[in-house]
Amino acid sequence: MIIPLYATSTAQVAVKLVELREEGGMTALGRVLTLVVECDAGSIETSIQAANLASMEHPCRVIVLTAEDLASPASMDAQIRVGSDAGASEVIVLRLRGEPGAHLDAVVTPLLLPDAPVVVWWPGRRPRCPAADPLGRLATRRITDGVAEDRRGKPLADRRRLLELLTSGYTSGDTDLAWTRLTPWRAQLAAALEIPPRQTVTSAAVTGPPFVAADLMAAWLAWRLDAPVRRAVTDGDFLTAVELHLSGGRRILLDRELDASQACLRISEQVDRVVALGRRNRAEALGEELRHLEPDQAYGDLVTVAVPAYLATGAMA
Repeated sequence: MIIPLYATSTAQVAVKLVELREEGGMTALGRVLTLVVECDAGSIETSIQAANLASMEHPCRVIVLTAEDLASPASMDAQIRVGSDAGASEVIVLRLRGEPGAHLDAVVTPLLLPDAPVVVWWPGRRPRCPAADPLGRLATRRITDGVAEDRRGKPLADRRRLLELLTSGYTSGDTDLAWTRLTPWRAQLAAALEIPPRQTVTSAAVTGPPFVAADLMAAWLAWRLDAPVRRAVTDGDFLTAVELHLSGGRRILLDRELDASQACLRISEQVDRVVALGRRNRAEALGEELRHLEPDQAYGDLVTVAVPAYLATGAMA
């Protein structure tokens, strides 16, 4: 069910939520957090779809904000979505024009669930420093998506600037879905390195398009393995292969040559294995981040230690 409210206010939206709770049995007691989403008007529906799917695992109140025209007279239109239109959450969509669009934090504060964590997600362009953003200051976790910043044919200098932005703008509690999408790759490589005989990695190569996720993988490997990493750029839409060379002459190759959901794990002197390595969509990555509301220490180490060291080596291609 979608209830539109035109030329409204946050007070009227809050009153309507109480009415729905009293009349239809909708409850906020089972909500574990408030997810605030700031996006442009063109990505409202795709953002809501991802949030709804993620809410199946993490029931929450979703508040979607978009500032459409700061120069127009002040006004706000809203929607309240419940039931089948809201997954396991309740969705509030606020379209702001004029002065309210410049004060998103003041607009959203009355609608936050009391005594519940606040997570802010920017599915599109990220603030330079999420923790310093007015919405980011309300949150315990701040989620950006470097994949949204990627464009085919992005020059090397632009990729470097994006990595530097992740580093310079980082505050504990930040994370990025480009990193989250690498979890299956990191898990498969860690498991492969545990297969006897255990040997030191002497070098590595990461093959993939000129997108931030592949660059983050290269930076993480160089730091964790303390070994040089070569970055090979190819066409395509996602990470293609990671190759590790070991001290005993062995090689580990994780190659997504079969399709978008599987990869071949090749280890010297062993039978090739087919492993599940599906490309994680936005909802899956968002759901993983909502599972833990404490700061992501691994991501913090990545952007404060691994990425600066990787950029200093000049290994980007």
